[in-house]
This record gives sequence, C-alpha cells and structure tokens, in this order.
Amino acid sequence: MGPTDGRRDRNRGSRPACRRHGPPVLGDAEPRSSPRPRLMRRRVLLVAPVMPRHTGSGLARRAAMTLAALARDGEVDLFVVPVAGGEPSPPDHVLLEAARIHVLSLQEHLDPHVALIARLTDPLEEARAMERYPKPYLARFCTAASAAEVFDWARICPPTVVHVMRLYLAPLAGPFLRLAPAVRPEMVLDLDDDELETRTRLADLCRLRGEDEAARQEERERGKYETYVHRYLAAFDRVSLANPADAARIGRQFPSARTAVVPNGVLPPDGVPRHEPSAEGPLRLLFVGTLDYLPNADAVEFLCTAIRAALHDLSSREIAIDIVGAGGEHLLNRFGRLEDVRLHGYAPCLASFYAAADVAIVPIRAGGGTRLKILEAFAHHVPVVSTALGAEGLGAVDGRELLIGDSAASIARACLRIKSDPALARHLACRAGALVSRSHGPDAVAAALRRLRGRRVGP
Repeated sequence: MGPTDGRRDRNRGSRPACRRHGPPVLGDAEPRSSPRPRLMRRRVLLVAPVMPRHTGSGLARRAAMTLAALARDGEVDLFVVPVAGGEPSPPDHVLLEAARIHVLSLQEHLDPHVALIARLTDPLEEARAMERYPKPYLARFCTAASAAEVFDWARICPPTVVHVMRLYLAPLAGPFLRLAPAVRPEMVLDLDDDELETRTRLADLCRLRGEDEAARQEERERGKYETYVHRYLAAFDRVSLANPADAARIGRQFPSARTAVVPNGVLPPDGVPRHEPSAEGPLRLLFVGTLDYLPNADAVEFLCTAIRAALHDLSSREIAIDIVGAGGEHLLNRFGRLEDVRLHGYAPCLASFYAAADVAIVPIRAGGGTRLKILEAFAHHVPVVSTALGAEGLGAVDGRELLIGDSAASIARACLRIKSDPALARHLACRAGALVSRSHGPDAVAAALRRLRGRRVGP
C-alpha cells in the first residue's frame, strides 16, 4: 500500500482521506502535525495564480502565507493557474501543507480568441485586436474548460470553502457560484489590492515617464477589470484585501462587496544575524524587488538617478547601492557600469544583503496593496526609508517605524540621517520589528483568515 492509499483523515477515524487523482497532480503529503488544535473541520480549495513560495514575488509570498494559515485549521487542496509566472514545481513546504496539488496546463487552456489574435501577422492589427479583447490580459486562461477542470478536480474531495486569489481568476469559481445555496461552499475572493486604483496609478506613472501609449493601455485594462468588479464582487461571500485603505475604498464604491482585511505577512528570519547600525563607513542602500514590474523598475531608475545625485550633493560620504531581484536587463545595461551601484539579479536568500545594509530604500511611486519588501526589511531589523505610497497600509508611522520622503532630496536626507545616527537606526528597527511581529506575522494572517469564516451570502 502506497503512502497516498495509507493516508487517513485524523478527525474521521478510519475513513480514507481523498486521494490523488490523475497525472497532473504533483503530490500528496503525509498527514501534517498541526501546530495548534483545529478550530473546526473544513476542506479548502485554494486557487492561486502562482506556486506559493516564501521567496520570490510578493504574490508568491502572499500565496505561501495564505496556504500555511489555511492548513492550520483544515485540509487544503491547491489548484495553481501559473499565469503570474514563477517555477511551477512545489517547494517542500507546499508538499507538507497541501493535501493535494494540481497545476493547470496553460498551453492547453489559452482562450481560443487570444490564440487566433496571436496568429495575426501585422503587429498593429494584433495590438488593436487585443485592445478589443474583453477580458483582462491575465484572465486569458480562464476559459469554461479551465473552470470545469477546477470544479471536476475539486469535487473529488468537495470543499467547504473556495478561496480564489486575484480578481482575474474569479471566472474559475463560476461553477461553484452557480450551485444552490444549500450545497454551495463558502466563497472567498482575495483581491490582494484594489485593481482599479492600481491601474489608475500605473497609468499616471506611465504619463509621468512620458509613456502615453502605455498609459492608455493601462486605462483600457482598468476598464476590463471594472467589468469584473461589477460582475464578481457581490457574488462572493467575502472579499479580502491587504491594505485597509483599499478595503475601505472598495466598500464605499461597491457597497454590496463584503470586504475584509487580510494583511500581507512574512516569516521571522531564523538564526540570521541582525544588522548592527554604525556611523562609520559607506552608506549602504538596499533595494529588493522583481525588476520587470514597472513600479520596481521605476523605483530603481529614481534611485540610481535623482536620489543618487541628491546623496552626492548633500554629502561627501561614500555610497554603495545594492539592487536585488530577477529581471531588469535594461536596468543592468543602463546602470551596471556605475561604480557605486551593483545589480545582483535574483537571490534565493537575502539575509546577507540585509545584514550588510544601512537602509532598505523603497522609492516606489506607483502600485497597490502593501509592500512585502518593507515587511521583510522590518523583520530583519533594517531601517527603512520609503515614499508615503510605498509604506501605505502597513500601520507604520513616519519617525516611529520608518522615515518617509517623497522627493529625491527628502529621501536622500532621510538615508543620511539614519546612517549618521545609530541610535535612531536602532529605534526605528526595534519599533518596526515589533510591528511586523504583532501585525504581519503568520499568526496575524491566520487570525485574519479565520475571521472570514461563516460569512455567507443569501438565506
């Protein structure tokens, strides 16, 4: 008898647990030892746009924290639609936390309309056809066949909760939403951020950069997401967001949406030496982020041009800028020859970078949700300098957990102030570490997800 056949449900005596079904399933874990008693028995279907990981993109990390929190209190079947990229094979922690895992084949589920558009030979005609395509670009794999595959795979082990991550995957919940109320599972849609506000900000950023056509593309994409907002938000029992301001805005604009806040979270660093502030030596700045994402690429450009120039104007102190993240070949070509800038590419472990940094700098000028890069720096006890937009939604206060600056000069002055005042650096790092432990650790995420339970729509 193999490990899957021998697995038993801990709360149901000798009744066998649901088994793996079919070759696309990547693996079943042996029974987990839960870190705490379960509050109630339930089975969750988690539909994610990326394989959950505690490293990599912010979306992969949010998925990882969500999976870990849900697995504390029940069985979780993980269905991945890897439209957001990343490595599709599951890391060890996912094999331990998920009862079953299935990865949708994108090649087999591309919307036929998009496939036809891709066959056009005229690039201008292809671009115009995609403008007329009614779905958000990231929803191009959410076909009726994809939704049927999710439903058929899930009903082998019928879920009591369906938890869908991101608005563009909402169509995959269609078969569940159409069930009669008596048999329909609880339905949760994790928006993560306010897509309409994010797209507006991205369009504004494109215009600030002189990229008018890109701005128009963002506005067209915003219109497609607005259609999804009207179609899906009221259909789900709960709608969660990472940023309290986003949740409040969605609640005001769409009163039928039952919004709640599920914060982003990070794992505490394990056995990592903490940064020790010093007024001596060069000012070492660290930026972390996926560099193919426009707000991060723009932040790097802002850092390596205007902020870097302001630092040299304000002080004769030597500076060293470390930039860590996947992608960004154009940034390497543009800034790679600067003697005080180092682009390191993707790094699976950031501990050594945080240990060496005087300041984690977050000069973000667009985007949505909350910045995991700030929470990660907080967890490593590294002082943070951020724009106001970069720090929104975290509950961090200027002068208490971090320093805020929006212009190049104000950001540069804040960085130099932290370097020259180790006592201030320690104060910020201590308060920030307490904030992330209290409000953005695994327990906080799990508690927020538990508060979503039992909030059903209708009779």
